[in-house]
Amino acid sequence: MGNKYVQNRELKNAECLTYMLPYLLRDGGYYGKNPDVSPTLDPFTMTMIKDAPRQDNGGDCGVYALKFIEYMSSEENPSFGPQDIMFFRKKYAVDLYFNKLSM
Repeated sequence: MGNKYVQNRELKNAECLTYMLPYLLRDGGYYGKNPDVSPTLDPFTMTMIKDAPRQDNGGDCGVYALKFIEYMSSEENPSFGPQDIMFFRKKYAVDLYFNKLSM
């Protein structure tokens, strides 16, 4: 997100996800599979991480999102960039083909 206008627009667009995610978790059966997590329909909080890795094109957002989720769920600092995306893309394809995708 290069400039303030784009940042503000993207944050506003993403805000709806804070309301949708609790319903998606409920309807997708997450709470039933994870009884230690209290079911809630309260909106999530959203935080913009300033130093997160950023894509340099318009087509890698899905790979960036998956890798960022992986890093954040393992409590590691995200340390990847555009030079790594083709490897991750190929790894996801192989893992999906052999039904070994795990996060």
